[in-house]
Amino acid sequence: MSYLKLFVVFTQIGAISFGGGYSILKAIIHYVVDTNKWLTLDQFNEIVAISQSTPGPIGINAATFVGYKVGGIFGSIVATFSVILVPIVSSLTLYFFYRRHSENRIVQNVIFKLKPVVLGMIAAAAYSFIKTSLGTPLAIVVNIVAVILLLKTKIDTVAILLLSGILGYVFFK
Repeated sequence: MSYLKLFVVFTQIGAISFGGGYSILKAIIHYVVDTNKWLTLDQFNEIVAISQSTPGPIGINAATFVGYKVGGIFGSIVATFSVILVPIVSSLTLYFFYRRHSENRIVQNVIFKLKPVVLGMIAAAAYSFIKTSLGTPLAIVVNIVAVILLLKTKIDTVAILLLSGILGYVFFK
């Protein structure tokens, strides 16, 4: 694995990262798991779990952990830099453009039309995780109970995460 290939892959991922971190997870799966076979889907799902529990945007965290897994410390630096390079440059460019043309109807229409695309990318990533995480009847019950507790009670989210993790460790290890 070359660092140049890691740079190219994560620059491509960064270039299509509209909508935030969760929307690029599907792209990372495509390039890292399906195309380059650097990681298995289970390994990637573990990286996503770690990325969700560490501070910062999930997409950047996932890129950092994937980079570390395939290329060590320098790999994590390359992947992190690569995944944010295009969004930073394009965000600054779009910011200055939008500042000058925010009242333009065409600009407003483009922004309106991008919303369903972003939603679709997030839904595709969620579907990929659901397929692998809801494997057994007990896992399905744990997930349903966790969602109900989150929505219907005032139990702290961290407590539910810890309880779910303990149940997962006890029953699935």
